[in-house]
Amino acid sequence: MSKYSNIFLLSDAEYENIGDCLRLRKFGSWLAEEAWKREEQGQKRAQFTLRAIALAKKIAIEKEVDQDEAFAMLQGGYEGESILSEYSEEAVALMSSMPAAREQFGELITIFFRNRGEILSGKKWAATDDWTIEDTQKLPQAWLEHVEAFMAAEDRGQESGKEQEPEEEEGKN
Repeated sequence: MSKYSNIFLLSDAEYENIGDCLRLRKFGSWLAEEAWKREEQGQKRAQFTLRAIALAKKIAIEKEVDQDEAFAMLQGGYEGESILSEYSEEAVALMSSMPAAREQFGELITIFFRNRGEILSGKKWAATDDWTIEDTQKLPQAWLEHVEAFMAAEDRGQESGKEQEPEEEEGKN
């Protein structure tokens, strides 16, 4: 984090423990870098979809079929193998542009640990601002699921271990 980050992060920190030696700081929302990465990933998925639509449209025109049938062909359905071989260059380019969900998830977890993470080193917590994708790949699946739940809670603006009280009950005090 930059030297200026501490200015807006001065409040008493709350953390979500991940396993027995990692934790992530709670902010009640995603930080800008995290949200921007998710937006960038969404744009990559949208670009892939647009490329798939364009290829299906091309196939539909050239084969004189409707686009749904052309999509089925691309997916290996009706006449799919012959279509894939006929349009192999386009199909390879399309498939190479498809973002992998696991890879995108790993990128987000890595950013979360760089921005919020701490590791227990002896008796002290140390920042994980040098966390890498390789570190993320070594996490146990159960911890990844815990981080995913934490990310979802932060996205909703909630503390991950607690449910929000219904609005009706807030006024009862």
